[in-house]
Amino acid sequence: MKAIVTGSTGFIGSWLTLELLNNNYQVVGVVRNSNKLMPEIKNHPNFSCINKDICSLKSTDFIENEYDVFFNLGWAGVSPEQKNSIDMQLSNITMSLNAIQVCKELNCRLFVSSGTVAEYALTTDVMDLGAKQKPNDIYGATKVAVHYYLEVRARQLNQPFIWTVVPSTFGERRIDNNIITYTIRSLLNNVKPQYGTLEQMWDFLYVSEVVRALRLIGEKGKTGKVYGIGSGEYRPLKEYIETIRDIINPNLDLGIGEIPSFSKQSFSSCVNIYDLIHDTGFKPEISFSEGIKRTIEWFQLSL
Repeated sequence: MKAIVTGSTGFIGSWLTLELLNNNYQVVGVVRNSNKLMPEIKNHPNFSCINKDICSLKSTDFIENEYDVFFNLGWAGVSPEQKNSIDMQLSNITMSLNAIQVCKELNCRLFVSSGTVAEYALTTDVMDLGAKQKPNDIYGATKVAVHYYLEVRARQLNQPFIWTVVPSTFGERRIDNNIITYTIRSLLNNVKPQYGTLEQMWDFLYVSEVVRALRLIGEKGKTGKVYGIGSGEYRPLKEYIETIRDIINPNLDLGIGEIPSFSKQSFSSCVNIYDLIHDTGFKPEISFSEGIKRTIEWFQLSL
């Protein structure tokens, strides 16, 4: 199998690239800075790299044609600090449209692009992926826009296309200031983290599970579908944070409820994974507790 991955230096992109290489794929990574590639990726005999911005990527940059799947994971502005940068988020539309054009010119069997639960941020129950999206920031709104741009362009190009809704993902090497990273860093440094009420229903999934699901979608997914990725288990956000605390030190304080809520609405980050299980055979294997133990151990070694 031969695959193209944009964003092979990113958090999910690097894990997906390794997942593919470990399953005997030949992988071409498209990155803006090859110096950021992990050594085990960069030095792998089945990996090659195109050091180029996705917006300027051309099919002539590739040595071969006839790839099996193009995973479009490259995205500018994924950290919480950048999610409302309008100019940065809008650049992702151009990047994604160019990516699917290159995919078509390379005779690639399937184009898989990554969406996010942030498209449905104002949902209060399990997400209906066929319902109107309700994003809560520019990042989520841009993901919605890119989904529809790609859907139309795929139809115009007659390019098989799948959109995926990626869950709240955690694991080693994710270092932006998301709630998992914030909690782990604070507790390991004996600083009390502060939160709102954390009543939201949430679904976190360990990164190796996310990329396994993406690989299976690329192999077995049905064209035109939107696949939700997740564990299929939902708990109040408070319980995940308490689990992290208990693993690090059950005697540490958590500042739950110490930050005023900006909305009376309690949001949800839970997605139905029936189609993913039915079509690809995906079955979650790593629990939140096991995944977060591995993540905490990585942070302990990194401090």
